[in-house]
Amino acid sequence: MGKKVWLGTAFCVSVSALAGFFYANHHAEQLMAGHIERSNQQYLQLAEHGDMPPIHMSYSKLSANIITSSYKIQNLHIGIAGMGDLVTIGQVELIGLQRDGLPEDGAARLKDLKLAPQALASLPPELATYLGTLLMELSYQYKYKAKTGELSFQQELRVNHHFSLNYRFALTGVTDLWHFAEEVKQLTPEQQQQRSEHPDYLPDLMKKVGLISIANGSVELENKAFLEQFFDQLAQSQITADYAGIQQQLTAALQQNPQIPEQISTPVLSFLQQPQRLKLSFQFQQPPSFSQMQDGSAMAGIDTAEDFISFASLTLKANSN
Repeated sequence: MGKKVWLGTAFCVSVSALAGFFYANHHAEQLMAGHIERSNQQYLQLAEHGDMPPIHMSYSKLSANIITSSYKIQNLHIGIAGMGDLVTIGQVELIGLQRDGLPEDGAARLKDLKLAPQALASLPPELATYLGTLLMELSYQYKYKAKTGELSFQQELRVNHHFSLNYRFALTGVTDLWHFAEEVKQLTPEQQQQRSEHPDYLPDLMKKVGLISIANGSVELENKAFLEQFFDQLAQSQITADYAGIQQQLTAALQQNPQIPEQISTPVLSFLQQPQRLKLSFQFQQPPSFSQMQDGSAMAGIDTAEDFISFASLTLKANSN
């Protein structure tokens, strides 16, 4: 008898927990759907005042998972009212969202992103057709450390699985800008627009940005015949030379310029001849702030390209794993 009671109790608790989980997910989905609808209305109101184009978003399905703090939006269409879609995205996944403040760890993934025909209408027909076939993926993630004011983030763009561009950066001194972003997040698009028009807005923002320093970073490009095909398509539309022509022009420019350090020219020439991978990395021993870079004080004592390469511990590698 006791076992039956315990089993019955466990069953009821499990069912209640499961029901609560589905209810919470449904509630989160309703909140996100309401946010998108309110954004559409606010964008329309701003457009009526001439502050921005009448952007409109629509989707086929939205799901939420409160355990992972994530949302998935299926078949997202972004366009301008009266003009049609400009971009379509098969799936948007947002991870780490929360209602209050900014999450210290977040990510976003956009799959099956395509430019809509309306966005390509002004291009030559052959080029528009080619660009319309490109299927892209975009991923982004960041991590903020409140105790130290450090922010690291990375983003990757992939095109048809034949091309990728990845960058990663680590920043310090982000605390003031982070608090500013938390405040802005609580505002509606209309309130954000009004705040941006205040005379103190831009000076205050630039002051916070000026405190940020770049500690290290990298930019990496991987190509699997995409660049050659892309430039050949541009050449057919008489926009640029084909890849062979671009390759010859850039090679000649590098070889004829003795001021370009060998540490830069050699890997670039290698990549031009065999365009597979190119990676630029840097790490400052004494990270300069944006304000120091703007006023030139960060470059004190740096007179040559070799000086800067040493200052930034800069490396450039081509076609290496």
